[in-house]
Amino acid sequence: MTTDSATGTAGLPTGQSGPDHQAAAQRLAQVLELCRSGRPEEAEGPYRALCGSPPQEPAALLSLADAARILGRPADSVAWAEAAVRRQPDRAEGWSVLALAFIAAGRVDDGYAAAAEALRRTGQEETGGAAAVQAHRAQALARLRRGQLAEAAAACDTALRLADGAAQSAQPLRQAQAEALGTLALVRMLEGRAEEAEALFRRALSHRPVLPEILGNHASLLARLGHDEKALEQAEQAVALRPRLVGTLHLIGTLHHRSGQLESAIAVFHRVLAVDPGHLDARLLLADSLRVAGHWTEAVTVCRDGLALIADPDDRTRTALLANLGTALQSGGDAAGALEAYGAALRLTPDLPEVHNNLARLHQETGNPDDAIEDLRRAAAGRPLPLPLRRTLLSLLIAAGRTAEAETEAFGIARTAPDDAELCFGIAALFLQGGWRDQALPYVRKAIRLAPDMPRNWIAFVEALRDAGPPASGEGADQGLRTDLLAALGRPEVESAGLSRAIAGVLMASPVLKALAAPEEGPGDDGRTLDGKSLALLADGSLAGLAEDALLLAHLRAAPVCDPRLERALTRLRRVLMLALTGPGLPDRPSWRTLCAAIAEQCFLNEYVFAETDGEFQVLAVLVRAAEAALASGEQPPAVLVALLGAYRPLYRWERAEALQALSWPEEIARLLNRQVAEPLAEAAIQAELPELTPISHPVSVGVRAQYEENPYPRWMNTGLLPEPMPLSRFLHALFPHAALPAAPAWNAPDWEAPEVLVAGCGTGREAVWAASTLKNAKVLAVDLSRRSLAYATRQSRRLGLKTIEFAQADLLELGALGRRFDVIHSVGVLHHMEDPMAGLRVLRGMMSPHGVMEIGFYSAAARRPILAARQFIAERGHPPTLDGIRHVRRDILALPEGHPARAVIHSPDFYGTSACRDLLMHVHELHVTLHWLADALAALKLEFLGFRLADPAVAALYRKRFPEDPAMTSLARWDRLEAEHPMIFGGLYQAWVRARP
Repeated sequence: MTTDSATGTAGLPTGQSGPDHQAAAQRLAQVLELCRSGRPEEAEGPYRALCGSPPQEPAALLSLADAARILGRPADSVAWAEAAVRRQPDRAEGWSVLALAFIAAGRVDDGYAAAAEALRRTGQEETGGAAAVQAHRAQALARLRRGQLAEAAAACDTALRLADGAAQSAQPLRQAQAEALGTLALVRMLEGRAEEAEALFRRALSHRPVLPEILGNHASLLARLGHDEKALEQAEQAVALRPRLVGTLHLIGTLHHRSGQLESAIAVFHRVLAVDPGHLDARLLLADSLRVAGHWTEAVTVCRDGLALIADPDDRTRTALLANLGTALQSGGDAAGALEAYGAALRLTPDLPEVHNNLARLHQETGNPDDAIEDLRRAAAGRPLPLPLRRTLLSLLIAAGRTAEAETEAFGIARTAPDDAELCFGIAALFLQGGWRDQALPYVRKAIRLAPDMPRNWIAFVEALRDAGPPASGEGADQGLRTDLLAALGRPEVESAGLSRAIAGVLMASPVLKALAAPEEGPGDDGRTLDGKSLALLADGSLAGLAEDALLLAHLRAAPVCDPRLERALTRLRRVLMLALTGPGLPDRPSWRTLCAAIAEQCFLNEYVFAETDGEFQVLAVLVRAAEAALASGEQPPAVLVALLGAYRPLYRWERAEALQALSWPEEIARLLNRQVAEPLAEAAIQAELPELTPISHPVSVGVRAQYEENPYPRWMNTGLLPEPMPLSRFLHALFPHAALPAAPAWNAPDWEAPEVLVAGCGTGREAVWAASTLKNAKVLAVDLSRRSLAYATRQSRRLGLKTIEFAQADLLELGALGRRFDVIHSVGVLHHMEDPMAGLRVLRGMMSPHGVMEIGFYSAAARRPILAARQFIAERGHPPTLDGIRHVRRDILALPEGHPARAVIHSPDFYGTSACRDLLMHVHELHVTLHWLADALAALKLEFLGFRLADPAVAALYRKRFPEDPAMTSLARWDRLEAEHPMIFGGLYQAWVRARP
């Protein structure tokens, strides 16, 4: 052990006497008070004055050593303690303070030796006292720094035993006891004995609740246990008392980084490095936070400054900084610099999976996916790649279109852990990202079997089957898929409409439904008699058997049918049931009742878009009279009769609807009456309550309002609600990882943790519900022209228990008069129904907060070509936008030959509902735009394009493959070129996220 200081405080003056002594004592008291009250900045001046003329008494020097430790000057602390020991070498307290100073300065061996000297000076250990307790604690800390946990615990036990055996009235002893308890708690935490550590920390804090080190270490334990909010609160208490407590500051920064509050993390890590520039972990996390927040230049500087501090070129700590430097350069678009940094990191440490992963991504981004694949295979060097690199390799093979190799790699990955739901989901997600839905489906179904309660597995399941029939499979697999589809329809995070085509594909394997979908022969053409095939199906019980098909019933109740074959089958089934069940002695079997009620729910969902014959219309009149006669005579109409009526007309429009509600019904009829009577009547009441924020006088706005009062759109049942909302910053960073977006709170911007959201043109409320349920703490104002649409939206939001949405009637063009600003504005499918979309866009631009974002949607002129062909076809035939007119439109389009440009619209889900079909093909006013127009509009309004929200992940994969030089995918010129090559990639609608230019 050496007692000579190597710091600037070596050779301290011998002190002073008289008035100077009194002034020094006052300054020392001031320094200690400022340090211990958490005001070290104020203590700096008096402390520097003391350094020039320090006290000479050993006790004062030890106090000065304590102040230096609090001020984050460990070398000074050692020097003052050494000076005290030189003046009074027989005093045990001085050696204890010196031991702690050595350990704080990283001189563990010297600290252990000084602690041993302190114990020797105390004579017998049993004599106790604060000095002995602190000496044993110093030995415990030294053992702890060496990783000798058992020995550290034993030293703490000795210290505590001595403290318990001594008088408890002395304040230094109580503090020493609390510190020993805190050190033992730290040992137990590092041993993984969390419960014991928690109890010890609480005991320590009950002795001395304001010891910063103990507060900070307890915060670390809370963070390890996942109690991040409590950990952050306690850590901030600790640094309020001792602002330069580096370890606790680093914990605070880590917690902010972990929660996505990047700007807060950046500020804290800067504080860490201001105290300790060599703190590698803080430097690495600072660089990562800067990179993710889009501050790439600063991230590069932080890494390079850290590298300059490392003198040894072979120091392995350089590797982490070089890896982070490469990542920052890669994010900033400096491919050459990133390659150089990755190469240097791999020369120091060749086996670095994360660097190989980033290097492969870099090759891919620079248009060399094959080089990336080969780089990973070279990294393996004949050995199996680590799992993260195998996933990267799989992703690259998918992006390169190397299907066979990708499937082989995926199978190999899954074989390493056959019962790992996380792994199966990861493989499925990679296939979905590349647009390979068929390849993703087996893995996502396996993930569902292994983790059926994980919402993201079901969301991926919908994505794998969206708008497509199931793959060809054997009978066993088909039954399994039936089971999965039925389970999915009951999940709150599943948007049922996305499964409609897949369900239809499974259902149409039924011989009964195939027979019903086939052309009719012989009798039955007039709609008043049954043909032979229908009679046979009735006779053998096949139709009644459909009531036992749980998937069919669930689909009919949950989402509109979007398949022409299944629609034909159900249209015919409805007529067959009506004609078969309306004779004398109307049968009311449960199977007929169940089937008719489910068809009635489906017809209400699609707003009775199914075709009708004149014969059905005549029979319907007979049914209505029969039901009215029963009610007039005090009798209850047969349940199956009520179901048949609801299958042809909405029951709430019948003047006896409320009389039906007053009666007792079987479950399926009660459910039908709730949907067709109670809910519409509730919406009618809501309409009268809705506030009107602005007048509606513009002629086009008046016309659009009239359409949506007649035909609210869309009639949705669920929106795929997530179980937990996420902060706006995290949502945007996930959607646009390359965008330089702020994290909340940032740049003195409004707190994005509670964003104000405007949904301008909310329709029936699906987007408003999405915003309120997806964005954490969002407060939503949702406005629309149509009160009927708003009433539907209000009822649905109440059903879902959402209380943070305010619905109101307003014209978007007049919203500027509200004088409000919003952090998020959503207006999709609205602006193109205006006479001048730019006028509406200007209004919304004026309502953005300074750091707000906006999602806007416009019809794509290229993708709407089939719609234009259909609109021209409709105009030639003169069909009006009424229910009968829409039925005739659909009949005529379905009869067109394959290849006719107008027939392509049958692939749109909107073709399969009355209001939806009118919105799609017969809108009162709509415009289409190009990407050139969009680019000019954004430039004129000083809006920055962040990226598109894409319904199909395959489109993003296509762009990345076509333009690897633009990983952020923000070039509208390149998107225009891609759309020219693939006109349908946007599905008819551009959905662009933008923000005000910084």
